Amino acid sequence: MATVSNWIDHLSAKEVAGAVYPGVGSEGILVLIAFVLWIGWHVISAKQENDKLEKLARKRHGANDWKSNVTDG
Repeated sequence: MATVSNWIDHLSAKEVAGAVYPGVGSEGILVLIAFVLWIGWHVISAKQENDKLEKLARKRHGANDWKSNVTDG
C-alpha cells in the first residue's frame, strides 16, 4: 500500500492527472440517466393514477353514495 505525503505533488503527477475519484468526467451521463429515470417515473405514475381514476369513474358513484358506508355508531 502506497502512502502519500504531499497531495499537491500526488494530484499533479502524470499518472493521476487530477483524478480524485473513479469515473471522473461521467457526471453528465449520470445526470442524463437520472433525468430520464425521473421523467419515466412521472409518466408511469401519471398512467397508474389515470387508470385508477378511470376505474372509479366507470363505477358512477353518486353524490350520496358515501352515506351507505357510514356506520350508525
